[in-house]
Amino acid sequence: MNQNSIIDQLMYDPASGALTYRDVRYLLIRPETIVGFQKTIEKHSRKGAREALFQGGYRGGYLSAKKYKEMQNLSDNETINFMMTMGAEIGWGSFQLIEYDFENQRLKVRVKNSAFAEAYGDSTEGVCHLINGVLSGLATVLFARNCTASETECLARGDTDCVFHVNESRDSNMSG
Repeated sequence: MNQNSIIDQLMYDPASGALTYRDVRYLLIRPETIVGFQKTIEKHSRKGAREALFQGGYRGGYLSAKKYKEMQNLSDNETINFMMTMGAEIGWGSFQLIEYDFENQRLKVRVKNSAFAEAYGDSTEGVCHLINGVLSGLATVLFARNCTASETECLARGDTDCVFHVNESRDSNMSG
């Protein structure tokens, strides 16, 4: 048995070409492919690239947190641990919870060895917009309020790790 629960539970249907984990379709893609999209969009609009990747990550993070929390009847802490373990097991980096404060609706996460920052290379700003989005989607499920993250440290910027602070956003309407 593999130490990676995601790999152990992946199902492949050769007839349809679908790869699923717990009845949710996934795909394997190199981080360089994502960063290639990111850098191409950045040529036209850095803000547009950041927003597009954030929104994609947000949608995936929200849907995953909601489904797995409900399907497995997880507490908030168990949902956070599940999502951070999943992030590591799908190769995004090693996720570590720094702070979870339900009362003040804050979540702070460290990601060591971010696949996106590593593939991106040197940058003057944070580049892990997908992770920003996923963590925002996760927090939106936990707090039942629309949340947004900021990457305060990034490996691509020369920091040791990537660090994300998630708070309630000004727009309190949940999206999903």
